[in-house]
Amino acid sequence: MDNEIITTQSVARNFVEVSQEFVLDDTPRTRTVFKAEMHSGGIRGHIIRYKKSAEGACEEIVPVNFNTLHEDEGVKIDLPTNAVAKLYQKFKELSRLLEEHGINYGEHDFAITDARALVITDQNKAEIIRRILEENLGEEVWMQLAASSPDIATRLADAQLQANRVAALQRFEALLGDETLSENDWQEFFEQNTWIFGYGLRYQILRIIQPQPNYGGADVTGTGGQRGDFLTATEADTRFTCLVEIKKPTTDLLQHTPYRNGVWSASSELSGAISQVQVNCAEWEITGARTDQNRDALEGIYTISPRGIVVIGKTSQLDNRDKKNSFERFRREIRSPEIITFDELYERAKFIVGEGEVTTEAEAEEHDELPF
Repeated sequence: MDNEIITTQSVARNFVEVSQEFVLDDTPRTRTVFKAEMHSGGIRGHIIRYKKSAEGACEEIVPVNFNTLHEDEGVKIDLPTNAVAKLYQKFKELSRLLEEHGINYGEHDFAITDARALVITDQNKAEIIRRILEENLGEEVWMQLAASSPDIATRLADAQLQANRVAALQRFEALLGDETLSENDWQEFFEQNTWIFGYGLRYQILRIIQPQPNYGGADVTGTGGQRGDFLTATEADTRFTCLVEIKKPTTDLLQHTPYRNGVWSASSELSGAISQVQVNCAEWEITGARTDQNRDALEGIYTISPRGIVVIGKTSQLDNRDKKNSFERFRREIRSPEIITFDELYERAKFIVGEGEVTTEAEAEEHDELPF
């Protein structure tokens, strides 16, 4: 239905007439219309019945004033069903116009849409959303949308997910500059944003199964034994466990002084983290993953030589060629765990969000070779 124009003309203070006559009923011999008026208190008007000429033109009305009728006289105006429906529809449209625009001095044109249609514009979308929320219709609207237009519902959900990830990525970038954060702070951040561990090597999807797991106790939530930061699993038809250890961006990657000329050894923190993950992986495979409790808790997830990952430091610490060479050769020779720095993990998250683009075959291969 095209927009209908309603024109109002002020005739007194806080009082306007509607220029159009709304046709309620139209026959070969008569036409019944509603002539509306509006004021600050509401809507009023006249129902008028015209007599048509032989040519079909409406003749001048012969008014019948109810106020001049004798008390024992009356007038019956017949309104068929469709006329009553049209009158009701016009009352709704005029009520909406009055509510949204009020009474305006002078002459004004207003576009009225079908009351059954939801027309969202930049001007009214905030108001529409507010009314939906006030009526507690959010879930109902979403269910209706998902049922009638699943593609739109999916796109809206994806857009919200993307917006949340962009916000998390911005927070990740800000946190990288905060040297006061502890390992627990970073563990909490990653627990709240599990998608950051979203794509493993060759784009296996990783899901966090249990934060602060117990690898050698009675179950993954128990106390004692070998503990780690995250127990994750690859996401595919067959799922395998993967252990993640979180350090800090400020944790040293290398010793402060070279071992020999041009050679830099791994820092004690990095060496210790590697040893810790190696022990945890072995303990989890031999003991933790084989308990009945953990088999039940992790049904469908298998432990076979579990992968280990250490997130530690930043590559900005590698401020000369010898440091870069020593660090990269060192981690390439470590079969397990894989070592990834915080800024590399940030770039991985940026790639997932879509702000990092692989534009050439060489760059694609470089991304495939990321250690995580």
